[in-house]
Parts: sequence; structure tokens; C-alpha cells
Amino acid sequence: MKRLGRRDPPLFFFQFTMAGWGHFQLYGQPPQQVPAGAGFLAIVPSRHRYYLPADSPGWTFGWVGIYHPYLLARVTKQVAATGPFIETPPDGVLTASALRLVRGAIKKDFRDRYEVELALFEFVVSYERWADQASDHSGERQRLLDEVRTRIVASLPKAAGVDALAAEYGMGRSCFSHFFRARTGLTPARFATEVRIHEAARMLLDTRAPLKQIAAACGFASATHFCKVFRRFQHMSAASYRKSVR
Repeated sequence: MKRLGRRDPPLFFFQFTMAGWGHFQLYGQPPQQVPAGAGFLAIVPSRHRYYLPADSPGWTFGWVGIYHPYLLARVTKQVAATGPFIETPPDGVLTASALRLVRGAIKKDFRDRYEVELALFEFVVSYERWADQASDHSGERQRLLDEVRTRIVASLPKAAGVDALAAEYGMGRSCFSHFFRARTGLTPARFATEVRIHEAARMLLDTRAPLKQIAAACGFASATHFCKVFRRFQHMSAASYRKSVR
């Protein structure tokens, strides 16, 4: 890899150890060993280095650099939250996603640019899923999300407000909001809306109900309000969503 110049676009790269080990170090922090079955994500430019220590038997690794601006922003945010180090077992989904990108870069066997972008998104989603699971060893986050999701769906067609959800847990609104966000990284109001939008998306696919009926069933005041919120979350209109997946 050549050093990045001033006019070069920023990127992130993923490096995973196949044999031996090396060191990765962020500025101001002690170096961390990266053995087989582990890897790291580095944002470029940033103050880091990776190197072969004198006592290492050698370091065999694979790596791939990704320049996609949107994915760079997502990965930068995740690395800031959970750190650069990743577990990469040989049979893991994340490792397989990375190897697909490496193979595509070497063999040029992607059919077109759409297949390339799909592989890039699959890698980043695999990484984010790994980070989410790694940060929730006890399963507390997922249990809380499942509980609240069940309550929101059960309350439909009435939209469950934060006050009602807080009362279910014996808390005030502010206390519950802090409790929920600390454990999930989400605000309860946004999560409640996401759940209702997902229910609406399911109805769009599974039924021929008009938008007005779906809006009412999912707790939205009107079809106009529903369509506005749906577009904000799904990045397309409800009508387009229904047509695109049928």
C-alpha cells in the first residue's frame, strides 16, 4: 500500500490474520497483537500503524481497502463505538464476506458494478452484526428490543407512546428513555416508529389493503402522515415499495 496523498480519497481497510501475528497500534495507545482468527479495521487517514514485531514468527494476512463514502461513514461510526479489533474465525460470515471481496479484486469475477456494491454492503452489514452481537454477550439488548417490540405490536392500531412503554417498566418517561438508549443505542420513540413501519411494510407485501387502511392499522393519523414517515425510513414511497418487491 502506498501512503495516501492529499488528493487521494479517504478509505477504510480490513486486514485479517491467516497465520502468525503482528501488531496494530492506535496513536497514544499500547500495541495490540493480531493473531490468526483476528483482524482489524483501520480508517485512512488516521493515526495508526501496523507492523511485524521482532519476536513474531511471521505474519500472513489478507486485506481489502474500501473507498465507498457511505460505507466509510458507517464503518467509521462503528469503529469509534466498538474499537478496531474483530474476531475472524475461518468459518465466520464476516471472513467469508471479506474473502469474496479479495477474490473479486484479484480474479475480477464480479459480473458488474451492482454485484460489487452488493458484496461491499454485505461485508459492512456482516461487520455491524458482529459488532452488535459482540457488545451484547448477555443478550440483554436483544431481549429488551424483543419485549418492547411485542408491546408495540400488541397495542396496534393504537400507537404506543413512550409514556405508556415507560409505565410498563414502572418508570417515568425520562428515566425509561435513558434506560432504553443506554442498552440499545436507540431512542424508544424512534424504535416504536420503526416497528410500526416494519408492520406496515409487511402489510404492503402480504395484503392488498389500501394505504389508508394500512396507516390506520399501524397507528398513523392519516395516509398522508404514514406515507411521509414511510419514505423517511425506507427511502422510497409506500406505493413504490409495494411495486418493487412484488
